[in-house]
Amino acid sequence: MRAGEYRWVCPSVKIDCRRLFCHPDVGSRKQQMNSPRPVTADDLPQVIDLLDTIFRREKGIVDQSVLSDFPLVFAAGNLQNCRVICHDGRVISHAAVWPRTMMIDGHRVGVGIIVLVATARDARHRGHAAALMKDLQDSMPALGCDIGLLWTGVPGFYQRLGWTLNSPPGWFATGSTAAVATTTSIIDYRPSEHLSDLHNLQQAGSIHASRTMAETGVLLSLPKCHVSVAVDGDRPGAYLVEGRAINKQGLIEYAGPPELVWSLVSRAASRTTTDSRLVVFPTHASLATFARDAGWQVQPLTSSKGLGDEMVLVLNPKIATPQILDRLFAWGLDQA
Repeated sequence: MRAGEYRWVCPSVKIDCRRLFCHPDVGSRKQQMNSPRPVTADDLPQVIDLLDTIFRREKGIVDQSVLSDFPLVFAAGNLQNCRVICHDGRVISHAAVWPRTMMIDGHRVGVGIIVLVATARDARHRGHAAALMKDLQDSMPALGCDIGLLWTGVPGFYQRLGWTLNSPPGWFATGSTAAVATTTSIIDYRPSEHLSDLHNLQQAGSIHASRTMAETGVLLSLPKCHVSVAVDGDRPGAYLVEGRAINKQGLIEYAGPPELVWSLVSRAASRTTTDSRLVVFPTHASLATFARDAGWQVQPLTSSKGLGDEMVLVLNPKIATPQILDRLFAWGLDQA
C-alpha cells in the first residue's frame, strides 16, 4: 500500500477505505474551495457579518447593516452576482456587481455597479479582492453590462485592473439657507399615496436608471433616507431624497421641475445645523444658479456622489462611447 492508505477487510464484506482518508485530488479540491464562487443563501450570515464589521462596526456605526442598506444587491435574484472566497469554511473576501439598465438621453446602457469589495483584515494582501474583481469583470458582459461603475478611495487598485477615472458633468453645492417663501405644499413621502407618482417622475428623467415600481418602493424606503414631496395642485410635482446614512449622505436624488426641487432643497437646508450637500446634474442646471444666489459654494463634480473618485470600466466600446461616458451619472439611490 502507498503511504496514507488504509485497507480494512471484513471476511464477509470487502470495503476499501483508502478514499476516506487521503483522496489523491484533495489538493485540487482545496484550490477550488479558495477560488471565487457565487454567494449562496447559507453564506449570507457570514457575508453580512464580514461586511458589517468592515463597513459599519469598524466605523462606529451600530444602527445600520449592509443587508438593509443594499436590499436589492442581496435579493435572491442577485445573489449569483455576489462573489466570495472562503478558507476553511470561513468567508474571507467578498465583492458584488449590481446590474442596472440606464437610460442616457434615449440610449439604453447596461451598467454594472460594483458593490462592497472587502477582505477580512487577517487575509489581506493575498490577491483575494483582485481575484474576485477579475471574476466579476469576466461575468459582466454576459449580464448585459456595457460599462462597469464604482466609487472608491483606492483608485490605484482598480487602475491595475483596467478601470479609469471618470468625472460626470455638473456641480457640487454646499451651504445652508432659510426656507424660501413658497405656496407649494411640502409633505413627507407616503408610499401608499405617492409611490406611483414619484416612480413616474424618476422614470421621466432624461438620464435615469430603469426601475420597476417595486424597486422604486424599496429604494425610497432605504434606512436613514428621508423623502419629501412637493405637491403641485393635487399631485406630487417633485421629490427630494436626503441621505442621513453613512453610505448615503446629503441631498442625493430628486426629480421634477428645478423650481419645485429648490423649494424642497431650501426646506431641507433650513432644518439642519450643518451645511447641506447637493449634487447638481446638468438636467437641473438652474439648481446651481439658485445655490449660488443663496450664497452656497458651488464647485465642479468629481463623481456622482459629489466627492471622491468615480471609476469606469469599458466593456462594450460600441455602446460605451466617449459621448455616453460624458453623460454617465448615477443618482443617489442607485449608488453603492
